[in-house]
Amino acid sequence: MKHISEQVYSNEMEKDKKKMTVSGAQTSKGELVVKGVATAVAAATIIETGKGVMKTLAKQPLVMFGFGIAAGFLTHKYRKEIILITSKTAEQGKDFVLKQKENIKDLIAESQEAEEGTDPQN
Repeated sequence: MKHISEQVYSNEMEKDKKKMTVSGAQTSKGELVVKGVATAVAAATIIETGKGVMKTLAKQPLVMFGFGIAAGFLTHKYRKEIILITSKTAEQGKDFVLKQKENIKDLIAESQEAEEGTDPQN
């Protein structure tokens, strides 16, 4: 009879996959550095390749016209979502500015109170 805490797998392959993911989850610092370097190299390669492709495509007027039509179509199709996102972002920006103003006022008030408390004439 199997113990209650043991997991029951339908086949041995599932059991092996579970062991591989648990044991493979622990990585050393060296592996993290290598992964970071590899990611940076891949990103740089993609960016450089993209620059060359875009320069070539920018010289073709029909391709640029097609990109414009596609961008216009997608903008029109998702216009409601775009407007919703921009309005939410604008509201969040206003809230952020108001909170920062309040924080600055509080800091100014605290510094004035500290100056009044340390004033030698009192």
